Amino acid sequence: MRPAFSTLYCLPSTLCFTALLPFRVVTPRICPRCHTVLHREDEGTLVYCWNCGAPQVQLSEELREQLDQQITAQHAAANPSADPAPLPAAPTNAVVWRGAIQSAALAGAIAAALTLLTFALPLLSLLSFFWFISAPIIVLGIYHSRHRLTRVTTGFGARLGLLTGLAILAATTTLDTIALVLERFVFHSTAEIDKQIASLFTQMHTTITAQPGPATKAALDMLTIPEFRAGILLASIILGLCLYLTFSATAGAFAGYLRSRTPRA
Repeated sequence: MRPAFSTLYCLPSTLCFTALLPFRVVTPRICPRCHTVLHREDEGTLVYCWNCGAPQVQLSEELREQLDQQITAQHAAANPSADPAPLPAAPTNAVVWRGAIQSAALAGAIAAALTLLTFALPLLSLLSFFWFISAPIIVLGIYHSRHRLTRVTTGFGARLGLLTGLAILAATTTLDTIALVLERFVFHSTAEIDKQIASLFTQMHTTITAQPGPATKAALDMLTIPEFRAGILLASIILGLCLYLTFSATAGAFAGYLRSRTPRA
C-alpha cells in the first residue's frame, strides 16, 4: 500500500512540471528601443514593435557569413565543374593605413638622422628646416606612389600630414631632450643655452617695464619665480609643437586636394 500511495502522490506534481516545462525555457522578447515586452504569438514573425514601431529583425555578421557559405555551397553543388564563386574583394580605393604609418615613420627616421647630423655639423640645420616644411607633401607622394589604387582626398591628406608631423616631432623631440640632458648633467656645456634664456627674460623684463600700469609690479615679481619661468618655456615649446602639427596637417590637406583634382590614369 505504501509504494502505491507514493506513486499516486508524485504523479500530479510530475504532470504539472511536464506541462510547465515549455513555458520555463521561453524568454520574453523585449524591444531594444522602448523596452516593451513583445507578444508571444508574434514570435518569429514580428518585424516591427507594436508599441514604438522599431524594427526587430537584425542580421549579424555571423549570419551573413553563414549565408555566404550556403550560397557558395549551393553554387558548387549546382556546378561541380565550375570554379568556386569568388569572395567579395575589398574596395580598391580604401586607405592602406599600414603603408601610411610606414611612410610617416620613414619621415621620422629621416628627421632623426638630420637631427643627429646637425649635432655634428650645425650648418645642416637649414636642411633639417626644409625637410620639416616639405615632409608632409613628400610623404603623401611616397604613399601614393606605393598605393596607386587609394583615392587620395583632402581629408586623407590632412590625416597623413598630421601623422607625419607627429612622427617627426616624436623623433626630434626625443633626440633634443636626450642631448639637452647630456649637455646639462654630463658635459656641463649649456652656457650658451643659459645665455639665450637669460637674454629672453631680460627682453621680457624690459618690455613689461616700458608699459607702466597697476599690474606691472606683479608681472615683474612673477618673472623672478623659477617655476613661472619654467612654465613660460614649457608653454612656448607646446605652442611651437601645436603650430607645427597644424602646419603639417594643412600642408597634407593641400597636397591631398591637388592630387584629388588630378585625374588618375
